[in-house]
Amino acid sequence: MRTFLPIVRKEVCRYTLFMANRSRTLFVRLLTYFLIVLLLPLLIFSGYYVFRGDKSQSRYLSEQSLGAIRRDALAVGNVLEEYRHKAYLLSTDELIVEVMRHDSPEFLNQVIHEVYPLLFSVMKGDTYLASANLVSNTGRIRLSTHVFPKLFDLRYHTSTSELNNVIAQNLNLSQTASLITTRGHRTSENGRQVVASILRRIYDNEGTNLGYLVIDLFGEALSTGINIERFFSDLYLIDQKEFHATSLIHTDMHGSFDKFPPLLSLKGDYTPRAEQIGSTVIAVAPVANTNLYLAGTLSTVFLSRNISRWYLIFTGMLIIGVALAMIFSFLFSRSIARPIASLAMRMDRVDRSNLQTRPVKSKITEFAQLENSYNVMIDQIRMLLEQTREEQKKLSEAERKALESQMNPLFLFNTLNTIKALARINNQEEIYTITVKLGKLLRSTIDSHESEATLADSIALIDSYLTIQKLRYGEKLVTSIHLDPTCAHIKTPKLVIQPLVENAIIHGLEPKVGNWFLAVRVEAVGRQIQITIEDNGVGFDRTTLPRDLNELANSTHVGVYNVYRRLSLAYQNELEFSIDSTVGKGTIVRIGLPIGRR
Repeated sequence: MRTFLPIVRKEVCRYTLFMANRSRTLFVRLLTYFLIVLLLPLLIFSGYYVFRGDKSQSRYLSEQSLGAIRRDALAVGNVLEEYRHKAYLLSTDELIVEVMRHDSPEFLNQVIHEVYPLLFSVMKGDTYLASANLVSNTGRIRLSTHVFPKLFDLRYHTSTSELNNVIAQNLNLSQTASLITTRGHRTSENGRQVVASILRRIYDNEGTNLGYLVIDLFGEALSTGINIERFFSDLYLIDQKEFHATSLIHTDMHGSFDKFPPLLSLKGDYTPRAEQIGSTVIAVAPVANTNLYLAGTLSTVFLSRNISRWYLIFTGMLIIGVALAMIFSFLFSRSIARPIASLAMRMDRVDRSNLQTRPVKSKITEFAQLENSYNVMIDQIRMLLEQTREEQKKLSEAERKALESQMNPLFLFNTLNTIKALARINNQEEIYTITVKLGKLLRSTIDSHESEATLADSIALIDSYLTIQKLRYGEKLVTSIHLDPTCAHIKTPKLVIQPLVENAIIHGLEPKVGNWFLAVRVEAVGRQIQITIEDNGVGFDRTTLPRDLNELANSTHVGVYNVYRRLSLAYQNELEFSIDSTVGKGTIVRIGLPIGRR
């Protein structure tokens, strides 16, 4: 070794010198490439943004405004359509029509216990968003989910001069259609702002007009689901037919268009669009299935100030970015050659059986990954060596314990045969049966020559086990065993069903009061063997069972985990293993095994 090390050091020095010579050329090239890659896109983007930034911002803002106003118009349309449908349901309901036809307070008192539940049922708890009001032509019948508006009392208010009385203003509306209008804007009796009203006539079967239904929509009904992102500074619901507008943000603002200067700029053109007029962006979209439009306004003054301020910040950051790009390009280029040489020297040490690692020092991600991979590889080699030694120790310890705990099988069977003979002589059939079944259980457990058993043998083992349990518990335990004949000769790992059956009795049935039932079914389903163990025991909370059954290794379900682990090793990804349990009802364990694919 003493004669070898100088040669190695000499070769390393030559390699290092070679890399140093290469790094000079590499440094210049990398510096150039870094500057081009970093600065060229930055300069192109900066130039484009300076020349096209304002137009792009304006176009982007218009597109966002148009998209937002369309979404809000759709939301408003959905709300109006929902309440229009409610108006239809109430105005055509047989009970409402009957009340209006009688037009008698006495008759109303007879059915009042049916009318109000009907009103509140149709409104479905929306009484804080809207009110439903019904009035007969004579005004003698007046119903409301809130305080009945005095304005709708047709005994006293039928003049067309009352502009906010939607009934008086629309006595000649269509015979069937619902009318949606914003002219009924007012402060309701409960202090809420009514921003829109839905009016519908009530007819009997002969087509006679009996009265009117008015659903008043409060401001919250339309404003709750719109402008969620606070994009618009104001939103206006426009009634083009009535030349009337209502603010949905400031619900107390309403009236003709001259009260809303931004709407005058539309000049009666309500084509869906978004445009910037001066320092204001206005977007308009129709409300589906109505003669209403929704318009939103957004001031760009604050945005323009922010853009100007951003230009200054961007210019300063651009200068700083160029300087930093040059500095970091220099540092990165110079630092690349060093990790290459260092990593090559560390890899060379592996050839001399040097399995030592050192902390990752490189600040470059790719080189850090290479160094980390080297460290992981060395750690894994050491770990595998340690695991091999540990497994050998555990294997030796297991063999020692197995030898210490081993009993003479011949002695056990001779003892059982003696007990069986005595039971037969003394006519003790139960003891005789238990001895025979216990012998079969011991023979299956002690026999270690085969690691597999046929399903017929496994079922026979379960039958022996359950026979013993039946003798123990009597008629309280009812069992059912079914084996598909086509599965009888198929081999599986030994002792995979019996532990689950034993687990079902101990943990599921024994704590249960009353009769017990346990069923074991083995059947062929397609290319699978389905094994089911079902009991009507106490069950358990499924949330206590981990999704990954491998986590059962550190739980109280060690027996279930051992069965699952052995089957996983035998069938790998083709194994299906599930546990379904309900507290107080029982547990079902299902196992799916592939046929002939081990």
